[in-house]
Amino acid sequence: MPATQKPMRYGHTEGHTDVCFDDSGSCIVTCGSDGDVRIWEDLDDDDPKSINVGEKAYSCALKSGKLVTAVSNNTIQVHTFPEGVPDGILTRFTTNANHVVFNSDGTKIAAGSGDFLVKVVDVMDCSQQKTFRGHEAPVLSLSFDPKDIFLASSSCDGSVKVWQISDQTCAISWPLLQKVNDEINAKSICRLAWQPKSGKLLAVPVEKSVKLYRRETWNNLFDLSDNFISQTLNIVTWSPCGHYLAAGSINGSIIVWNVETKDCMERVKHEKGYAICGLAWHPTCGRIAYTDAEGNLGLLENVCNPNGKISSSKVISNMVEQFLEHISVIIWIWKTSQIALLSWKITIHVTI
Repeated sequence: MPATQKPMRYGHTEGHTDVCFDDSGSCIVTCGSDGDVRIWEDLDDDDPKSINVGEKAYSCALKSGKLVTAVSNNTIQVHTFPEGVPDGILTRFTTNANHVVFNSDGTKIAAGSGDFLVKVVDVMDCSQQKTFRGHEAPVLSLSFDPKDIFLASSSCDGSVKVWQISDQTCAISWPLLQKVNDEINAKSICRLAWQPKSGKLLAVPVEKSVKLYRRETWNNLFDLSDNFISQTLNIVTWSPCGHYLAAGSINGSIIVWNVETKDCMERVKHEKGYAICGLAWHPTCGRIAYTDAEGNLGLLENVCNPNGKISSSKVISNMVEQFLEHISVIIWIWKTSQIALLSWKITIHVTI
C-alpha cells in the first residue's frame, strides 16, 4: 500500500523552512523565514504554539528538552522545549549559520556557517568548543556519526568532507558538488545523513542520485536512483531503524528506498512542485514530515515500515503458510505409512 500524502498547509512565510520531530514524535517542530519556531500537535493543528527566535530562523534541532536554532543574528540559540524560554547562546559566527544538528545523545551540537567554519559545541558547557577549518566557501549541511567519531559536512566549495571529531582533522574529502560562492546560488543544500545506530553508511545527495559511502574505508559502495527523479536531490533522511532512506528534490519529488534491496518503495510528488528543503522521519512510526522552500508543511503517512519488521498481515500470512506446510508434511508421512503398511500386508498375504 503506497504512502498517504496529506494536503500541505501554510507554516511560515516564503523561504527556506526546516522541520523535525520531538523525541517522542508527539509533535512536529518547524522554523522559517519569519523568525518563528512553531510546534504542531499534528498537521491539522490550527493553533500551533509559536516561539519567536529572531528575524529569520535557518535551521532547528531538538533533543532532550533543548531546542536549538540557527538565527539571522549569526548565533546558535537555545530555548527550553516545549516552554520556549530563552536558555542562552551556544556559539557565534561572523555570518549566518546555515545548519545546526544534535549528536545522537544530545550532548553536543554542530553548526556550519557562511564564514566557512564548522563548530562542535558542548550543550551543557558552551566554553567547550571545537572549530573545523578547511572549507573554502559557505558550509551547507552537517551530520554527526551516531558513534560520535566522525562529522560530515557539505559546502559551496563543491566538497563533502568527513572530519575526525577528536583532533579536528579531515579524514576524507570528495569533490561532489557544483562550486558556487554563496549558499543562495547553490543548486542543492546537500543535506547529508549517517545511517542510524551503526553509522555504517553515509548518504550524500548528488545530482539525481544518492551516493552511499562505507564508514572508514570511504568507498562509494553504491548509488540509489530512480527514473521518477527528474531534477537535483536536495536532502536525505534515514528511517530510525536504518533500513530505509528518503530523499527530496528541488522540484518536489520525494522518494523512499529500501537500502538493503535498493528497491524504490515510495514515489510522491509535491502538489505544486516546490523544492523540498526539510525532511524528518517520525521516531517510531512510518510518518515523514516535510517542508518546502515556500514555507509550507506536509506529511506522509504509512511510509514503508520504520522498525524494519514484517507487517502483522504478513506475519499472519507466513504463519498460515507454515501451518499448511506442516499439514502437507503430516499428510505425506501418513500416506507413506499407509502405503508401507499396505505393502507389508500384501507381502504377508503372498507369503502365507
